Amino acid sequence: MATQTTSTTPYEPIRVTVLAIVVWGLSAFFYFYENMLQVASSVMVPELMSSFSINAAEVGHLSALYLYGYALMQLPAGLLVDKFGPRRLLTIASLLCAVGAVMFAKADVLLIAQMGRFIMGVGGGFAVVSCLKIATLWMPSRYFALMAGLMVSFGMLGGVFGQAPLALLISDMGWRQPLEWGGYVGLGLAVLVWFMVHDVPKGHAESEAHNESIGMLKGLYLVAKNPQAWIASLFAGLMFVPTLGFGALWGVPYLVERLSMNSAEAGFVCSMIFIGWVVGGPFFGWLSAVMGRRIRPMVISTIGTLLSVLGILYVPMHSSVLIGIGFFLLGVFSAGFVLAFSVVREISLPILGGTAVGFINVWNTVCGAAAQPLLGHLLDMQTSGAVNAQGSPVFELQAYETALVSLPICIVIALSLLPFLKETFCKPLIKS
Repeated sequence: MATQTTSTTPYEPIRVTVLAIVVWGLSAFFYFYENMLQVASSVMVPELMSSFSINAAEVGHLSALYLYGYALMQLPAGLLVDKFGPRRLLTIASLLCAVGAVMFAKADVLLIAQMGRFIMGVGGGFAVVSCLKIATLWMPSRYFALMAGLMVSFGMLGGVFGQAPLALLISDMGWRQPLEWGGYVGLGLAVLVWFMVHDVPKGHAESEAHNESIGMLKGLYLVAKNPQAWIASLFAGLMFVPTLGFGALWGVPYLVERLSMNSAEAGFVCSMIFIGWVVGGPFFGWLSAVMGRRIRPMVISTIGTLLSVLGILYVPMHSSVLIGIGFFLLGVFSAGFVLAFSVVREISLPILGGTAVGFINVWNTVCGAAAQPLLGHLLDMQTSGAVNAQGSPVFELQAYETALVSLPICIVIALSLLPFLKETFCKPLIKS
């Protein structure tokens, strides 16, 4: 009987194999792909307005339909991936993105384009939970944070590719053809996933009974009843505020007002946050694995984020290079929030890895998304009533500085949560 005893579980492979890297790599490429689709609308705004005879507000709604579909699927995606395994769900998700992209590309009326955009978001909603579920099943626990960081890098690179390179294609052949090609990429990815991805490593067939004794709703209950899951989720959400609330929306007009940049220059500076994420995600995953801890790297990440925000807002800088470095460091340090995903996964049952990731990703997305209108409301409270030539409100630098005080406040709150978060030492605290 002693020979049957092992220190690992069916969810804890002894070593990383080439097949494991291929399986995880395909799921990471899907995350790259869905991020590319998500940001694609930002480089075809004039074309969309012309094609569908819509105004800027309607273009904004059309683009946001992706996020509506994405957010809607976060909890269901986690529950479904745990129930049926990542292979089936990734295949379906790739097909949904492909169908949505082709619908969008061929749409002659706005309603069809809206449906296509929403369907793409529904498919994209499976990316994070599937990729991290595969990391749970195929990789040793000590590498989970590193894989999560690498996943973030893939996603950010997808976002970069969906802007400048896609814009070049659109300038040569219009917006429909490149997006249609994007649909065919999704179709090819679905085929690859179906034939090459397996839910569990060979020899671990006993693990294929996903949630054999736990229903989907009960699985969600087991994750949600743990206070640690809520603390980690709130931490992640607060750490995401500077990226989504500031860098992805209000950073550009702030820089235009502060340094008298044009929008293109300000956009390039703000993009340094996402380049920072490409570096910071894997770095903090690696640092956590080397230290064998989660909380200490999270403290470093949070303090670094706070100092970066304070530097950007309050250190006198008149050079776009210097402030670009500040934005880059903000991206590097704030990317450390991905360690919270590792914590939630390690405090949950192994078979509920997808549910746990979906749970934290809901609140992470909610906090980051809520920051955009919140900052807008704070700015509106201070408007002088002045408008520009296009009729848009003009906010003075003082208004931005007052509203953006909320950024360091969010990071300070995130830092105050860490003493209440249990150290997992990079190992699952619940084995079965």
